[in-house]
Amino acid sequence: MPLLSSRRALLAATLAAPGIASAQPAGFPNKPLRVVVPFAPGGITDILARAAAEGLAAKLGQPVVVENRAGAGGNVGSEAVAKSAPDGYTMLAVGPAVMGIAKPLYGRLTYDPDADFACLGMLGGQANVMLVSPRALPEPTLPALVAAARAKPGEVAFASSGSGSLTHLTAELFAKDAGLQMLHVPYRGSPPAMADLVSGQVAMLCDALTTALPLHQGGQVRIVGIAAGTRAAELPEVPTLVEAGYPNLDVPNWFGLFVPVATPAPIAQRLSAALAEVTEADSYRALMRARSATPVAIGAGGIDGFLARERTRWAEAVRSSGATAG
Repeated sequence: MPLLSSRRALLAATLAAPGIASAQPAGFPNKPLRVVVPFAPGGITDILARAAAEGLAAKLGQPVVVENRAGAGGNVGSEAVAKSAPDGYTMLAVGPAVMGIAKPLYGRLTYDPDADFACLGMLGGQANVMLVSPRALPEPTLPALVAAARAKPGEVAFASSGSGSLTHLTAELFAKDAGLQMLHVPYRGSPPAMADLVSGQVAMLCDALTTALPLHQGGQVRIVGIAAGTRAAELPEVPTLVEAGYPNLDVPNWFGLFVPVATPAPIAQRLSAALAEVTEADSYRALMRARSATPVAIGAGGIDGFLARERTRWAEAVRSSGATAG
């Protein structure tokens, strides 16, 4: 049995034992805790992590400090948490960039995203959207994009925030579903990719709804599909890409809170229960709505099943796209 599965089985068995589920770990917490966000400040992961940290501090009676440790696509901060003391005082806020993509993309890591963490719960999710450029297409619609790419295989360009990024792999999943050959143009981050989409240097980009919405509303770009299972409340008239006929495009970004896998079960349970209370609170849900974020639908198999499906999905996307780190 893999380490992660055996650890979770032990956790479940421990919590099921008489008196354990209601027990509180003696003396925990008795000092400040920290949440590592392995990306720069200001992104949606950072925003939700800070809101969760504030709520956790109130529930646990100790400060919860957010520390941004960016680098190597999220691997710098994630490795630091994987190798930290498994005592519940260090947590990691991260999503598919590390928990689904990093291992197949980088190949050789000094930690194992699959085996080194246990998930306490979800912070939320945010839809990615497909945008097209009115300057690059005769009409800014999804059918026009598909028609152009079919007419000129390998010539119609899409942008991404970098090779192997979620924006890159989402577009690759679309191209595979549509049977298209498109030209990938990687950038160093979303801002320059979006700038070239606006100018018409590239025809398509998949990016976060919050980033895309102001430009869509201003007419510089057009959102033609939602890469999630449900339509966005902000754009009820825009169909999901699944509705448009691309079944593998239910790929919202998501954000979970993790601890090192050897964290004692009673401590993990205490943190998980506190996190559930925080993320179900009206104030937290209001923050999510304000940031175009939503609760994450876990589905069959609980969190373990959800993470297993994510690992499978993104590993296949990395392999089929030929994406490489950097």
